This record gives sequence, structure tokens and C-alpha cells, in this order.
Amino acid sequence: MADTRSARQVLAEHEALLAEVGTLESLPAGVADVARAQVSAIRRAVALGQMAQVPVARLRETAKGLRLDALERTGYRTVDQLLGATAARLRAVPGVGDATATQALAAARQVLAATEAAVRVHFDVVARPAAQTDVLVSLRRYDLAARAVDESQAMSQWLRATASPLAVDTEPAARPWLRRIFVRAAAKTAANVAVEQLDRILADPSVVQFRQYLATSLHEINRPRAHEEVWIDFEHNAAHLLGVLGEIVEGTGEEANRGHLPAEIVERVQALALDLSFLKASLRGYQAFGAKYALVQRRTILGDEMGLGKTVEALAALCHLRAAGKQRAMVVCPASVVANWRSEIHRHTELAAHVLHGAERDRAHRSWLRQGGVAITTFDGLRRFDPADPDPNADGADSSLAMLVVDEAHYVKNPATLRSQAVARWADGAERVLFLTGTPMENRVEEFRNLIDHLQPEVAVRVNAATALAGPVAFQTAVAPAYLRRNQIDVLNELPEQIPSLDWVDPTPEDLRTYRAAVEAQAFQTMRRAAYTSIPDGGPAAVLEIEHSAKTARLVDILEEASEEGLKVVVFSYFRDVLDRVTRAANVALPGAVYGPLTGSTPPAERQRLVDALGARPGGGVLTSQIEAGGVGLNIQAASVVILCEPQWKPTVEAQAVARCHRMGQVRRVQVHRLLLEDTVDQRMLAVLAGKQHLIEQFVLGSAVKDATPDSVDISDLQDVQKIVNETQAEALILASERRRLGIEEPASPAPA
Repeated sequence: MADTRSARQVLAEHEALLAEVGTLESLPAGVADVARAQVSAIRRAVALGQMAQVPVARLRETAKGLRLDALERTGYRTVDQLLGATAARLRAVPGVGDATATQALAAARQVLAATEAAVRVHFDVVARPAAQTDVLVSLRRYDLAARAVDESQAMSQWLRATASPLAVDTEPAARPWLRRIFVRAAAKTAANVAVEQLDRILADPSVVQFRQYLATSLHEINRPRAHEEVWIDFEHNAAHLLGVLGEIVEGTGEEANRGHLPAEIVERVQALALDLSFLKASLRGYQAFGAKYALVQRRTILGDEMGLGKTVEALAALCHLRAAGKQRAMVVCPASVVANWRSEIHRHTELAAHVLHGAERDRAHRSWLRQGGVAITTFDGLRRFDPADPDPNADGADSSLAMLVVDEAHYVKNPATLRSQAVARWADGAERVLFLTGTPMENRVEEFRNLIDHLQPEVAVRVNAATALAGPVAFQTAVAPAYLRRNQIDVLNELPEQIPSLDWVDPTPEDLRTYRAAVEAQAFQTMRRAAYTSIPDGGPAAVLEIEHSAKTARLVDILEEASEEGLKVVVFSYFRDVLDRVTRAANVALPGAVYGPLTGSTPPAERQRLVDALGARPGGGVLTSQIEAGGVGLNIQAASVVILCEPQWKPTVEAQAVARCHRMGQVRRVQVHRLLLEDTVDQRMLAVLAGKQHLIEQFVLGSAVKDATPDSVDISDLQDVQKIVNETQAEALILASERRRLGIEEPASPAPA
């Protein structure tokens, strides 16, 4: 039988064990509160910083009749200055009464609160500010605590179910001896038995190990962490820690997936069952929601940030309509992305694509009217066709236009232009209209109003400058019936991934002439860069010259969209003359934001200076580089968009170049654009690299291309050829194939490529 001291000791050990369990179980909630407070402080600081850039005069847009002249004359220039004053101090300004002081402060605080709510924490892996370090420490502590609670839950529950009742029975044995005199004999016996049983439980090896686990876990959770350790941890585990941030600070992310839409719209959208029987691609949750939003709201703008997959969302909506029996849809887009839309439709859907562009546009138009499917045309091409054209199939089938998709919709922001008027005519007769634009519209209120007027005029009349002043989330909520926008930081919580894109473009007349001349000269390397040398030497010096080259025009489109999003871009080419033209084109489009070219002759110190300058630049920027110079040995995590100007024979060269951006410390998904010219050497090289059967899929996914070697790739799509064994033979075979395709007579003695 245990003595009194032993009973007290056993009970003390039990109570200490339960206290440790309780301490651990309380940590997640406590640390989460700390993290929320830290993030709130960062948001408040960011919002106050933004208020320093907002003139006091803009408060007039939020409160009609607000008189601010006297305050401005006294020196209150920005909203943050106003926020630092009291009502009494404002009333002391000559000409400012109680009403003006109260209204001005209320308007300033309202804008601050709305802005603060819209701020998202972006961790700066370069500057590593102390406030963000504190947040990362809390995120790691929360993660460790939550995992420890989960892992200890079974043992904790077992202890409470078995040991805790024994502790109650043990209590009489732990009383002082004078009080134990009055305990009945049976109760004493039961208490002593309980002490022995509880003692055995606490001495059990599994319980001893559990206590060690608790001590180790609590130490690891609470130990101080060095600044460097915290950021290295983030660089290695960014996706996981950002997921933790979303869980405890920003909720589950479901609201962000839904673009902060009101509950009644969300309920209608979620009620739709999306039929994807014609879609071959998989959808992420936010993409499925975007497709359903476009279908339910009928006439909308999808303004997701660049790289989130607006094209796939539009295709999902088209596939749903086709499954519902709708026969025809149309995509209107810039000429530079017509080929890409055709490629995406073929790759991701079972829908028929009809390109209403070029010499065959009229035949394709008739085919579309007769067979149905998705018509693809340009803004200028749309004007050539009448939405009232009769249906050649007079069989009673549904001949309406199920959906009009307008890509790069900001092209129709001016209602006075012919392209805008053509879109308006077609939109009037379409059952549904979907505008796509990656350009943030909250800073372009007039343009947004013009766009939304095509779709839902009743929403357009509610849009004004005050709608945007409170920040993007408030803006999205106000225009929710017609506008959905999600950002990468809101909807992505996994490790940054590569988003590969094959950007096919149709050649311009200048491209065709330059390419044919290269084929006639049997100059293989000239063929590879003909899509850029269609721009004369020394150019381009103006926007019109850029249009001579389809690839350069598409490259500039990507640069401009990335700049609008504040994203940095690295452009790679193997050829120095291509790089020179690309650099000049980038300077035409984004003057002052272009660094390079970085070439093989650039000294190492200068290379790093260019990279550092790109990283230090606020907002968007462009670095141009030869692929074998900038593709090795440099860390360019500041950039999250990569453009490859032409295919490379060695896939490892491309992989190394992309890896300069897609590497540790990158907290954005890396978009990889491969610029490709239809029916040229680009297409033949891809056939060599990936094989004809799954050319696009294999090239995009990278696995087949990365592992392919020239002597193992079937290129049987080239006449008279079954296998190639090396690069030189591949070039000769491609050259011969292109000469036959273009009807160029073979010379008696081929010149070297």
C-alpha cells in the first residue's frame, strides 16, 4: 500500500502531466491570436502608407458635399495627415466646423479600414523586414503546435479517460493524516488501490515517452529563432507556411476563391452543376467557380490575375454550354493570340475550332454556321461578319450564339471605336457574354464603366471613383454582379509551380517573306530567327514596326500585361541579333523598365548588377538575356514570368534558364511562355523533340521533352524520314521537309546550314 507522500507525489505527477497537455492544447489558439495581431499591425502600416499617397481631395468622392478647402489650405494634403489629427484640432482650423471635422475624419477612417481589410501580406524574401519575421515565427510555432496537438490527441484522450478517474479515487489517500482518520476503511482501501493503479499508468513506458514528447514539443515550439533561420525556413517551406497563414489569419481561402462575392451570388453560383464532359483539362476549385460564375451571371468580366488560367475557365463554360445542347460560341481576341486560342481549344476540349481569320475566314465562317463549334476571330475581323447571318441548317436546331468570349477585353474600352461597336452588336445577340482581362480595373474606373456597360448597364451606373478608392476587395464587392477577380496570393497556397504555355502565333506577311528567304538560302539558324529578323536592322523604333513580327507582337503583349500586374519578366534567346531586337521592342513598350541585354560578353559583376537592378525596381520590369549566359549561375527570383523566344535543341538549356526564376525563394508561380510560329521550323523542332502524337502535351508538361534525346525520337511526320540520330541530321531533314512544303526546288549541291 502506498504511503501518504507517495499518493501526493503520484497526484502531483498526474496534475503536472495534464497541465502540460493543457498548455500544448491551448497553444494553437493563443499563437493564432498573436499572428492575427501581427498581421493586423502590418496591414495597418501598409494601409497608412497608402493613405500617405491619397490626396485629401479624393475624400470628396466618398462623401458628397464634404468641404475640404480650408483643411487643404492649412496643410492637410494627404489622408494620413488627416488621420493623425483629432476632431478638436480640425475644428481649430479657420473655416472648419463640427460637421466638417466629424465628416472628414469619418471618411478618412472609412477609407483606411476598407484599405486595411484588402491588404494581403506579401513576404519580402530580400528585405526580410522584422515585422514579417515575427509573423513567420508565429506561423511556424502555430504549425508545430497544431501538429503536436493532433499527434498527442489519442494519448491525451486515453489519459483523461483512464487516469483522471483514478486521480479522483486517489484523493482520499493524499489528504493530511488528521483528515484521513475520518475516511472509511473501504474508501481508504479503494484510494490506495487507485494510487497504485495511477502510479503504474504514469510509470508505463508509453506514458513516459509521451511526457518526453510533450517536453520536446513545447521546447521546440517556444524556443527563440534566429532571423536567418526563420527566412531559410520560409524559403524552403513557403507554400506550407502561406497555407498556415490562410488558415489562421485569412480563413480557409474559400472567400478569396469566390472573389469576395456576396453570399446570394455565391449561393446561386454554387448551385450550378458544371457539366465538363467536353473538357479534357482538370479544373482547380477557383477555376470551376469562375466558369460557373460566368454561366450563372450571364454577362460578366473575368479579371483574374495573369497566370490563373482565364482561358481554361472560359473553355469550361463553353464545354458546359455544348453539353447542354448549345451549338455555337465565338472568341474574339487580338490577332497575336488567335493561334493560341485554337491550340488551347484542341488541347483542352472536344470542341471544334473554326478560325475566322486570314484567307480562309469566309470558308471557316460558313463551316462554323453549318457545323457549330467555337469561332475564333480578331477584333477587326469581327466587323466583317453579321450576327444576323442566316443559319444554313433550317432544321429547327438551336442556332443562337451561346456565348461571346472577348479576350483582352480592355481593347474595347473606348465605345467610339469600330471594334467596340462591333463587339456591342454581337454582344446584343448573344445569350451570354464573357470578357477576359488580366488588367486590374479598379484603377481605371472610366474604362471599367465602359466595359461593364456592354454587359450590365445597371451595374455600370453605380461605378464611380469612390468605388475604387477603398481598395480592390471593396471594389470587387461593389461590382460583384458583373466582375470577378482573384489574385495568385489569394487562391494559391501550394509551392510555386511552373505554368507552361505554348504561345502559337500566325506569321505576318513579313515573317513569311523572311522565313521563305531563309529556307531558299538553306540557312537553318536563319530560319530559327526569321520571325524576329522580319523587323529591319536597328528596329523596332516604334509600335508599328513591332507589328511586322508576330512573335515580337505577342512578346510585347505579355510584357505589357505583366507590367500591369507588377510582375517582372526575363526574356531568353539563343541569338544575339534576336535579343537586340527584343530589347529594343521592350524599350518601346516599357521605356525605363528594361535591363540588358545580358550576353556571353557581359562581365560577371555587370551581370549581377543587372539582376540586382531588376530586383530592386518597384513593380514590373524586364531583363533580356542570351539563354546560355543568363540561364546558368544567376538567381533571378524577382522575376516570375519567363519568355523563351525560340525552341532550343537541348531541353536542359531551357530547364536551366527557367530554373533561374523557379527556385528557392520564389513565392509566385512561374509562368513560362514559349513563343512559337505556326508552320515553320518551330513546329518541326517540336516534332523532333517530343514526337508527333502528343507534341503539345509532352512539350508543355516537360517530361518527354526533358528526357528526349535526338536518337530516340520518332519524326515520321516528316516525309521519307523515320528516325534521326543527331542534331545535324535533324536540321538537314527539317530543311529538306520545309523546302518541299514551300515548293522550293532542291539544289544540286546543298550549301551548309
